[in-house]
Amino acid sequence: MVKKDFITSIVLLAFSLSIVVSSYTMPRLERRNIDPFSAPGVVPGMIGCILLILALILLVRSVRRGGYLLFSAAAQESGGHRGAAWRVILTLAISLIYAVGLLGRIDYTMVTLLYVFVFIVLFEYRRGLPLSAQLKIVGYALLQALIAALLITLVFRKLFLVDLP
Repeated sequence: MVKKDFITSIVLLAFSLSIVVSSYTMPRLERRNIDPFSAPGVVPGMIGCILLILALILLVRSVRRGGYLLFSAAAQESGGHRGAAWRVILTLAISLIYAVGLLGRIDYTMVTLLYVFVFIVLFEYRRGLPLSAQLKIVGYALLQALIAALLITLVFRKLFLVDLP
């Protein structure tokens, strides 16, 4: 995984840098006395900066674990593709249910809380461990989902002034 993380971090770094540069070059509309936080490049710029920071963290972590040794003998690992494909399919399914099936039909904060909670629980579930041993995961998932849903709602409604469904 560290080699895949290394490659992914390089791609994300390039992508996030292009977002930051593109958003910086967007018109700021100062001549029209428009609030600087409502300029069209602010939100993409913030997202690009966050993605850049996360890509840097991923890059540092993968380099520390030897991910930059792409063509060494240890890089000829096998397997793992089936599990990765399953995670991608599961992610797509959960996201489609959230975006197409639930969003707009249920309160935004509640459906986002449910989405984050289900996502964390499904991906942190450990087969073979009894349910009682995994209750801590469920508790943390609920706490993280609650915080994320409230913060996302607050940021979009109060900071970006977006009417959420």
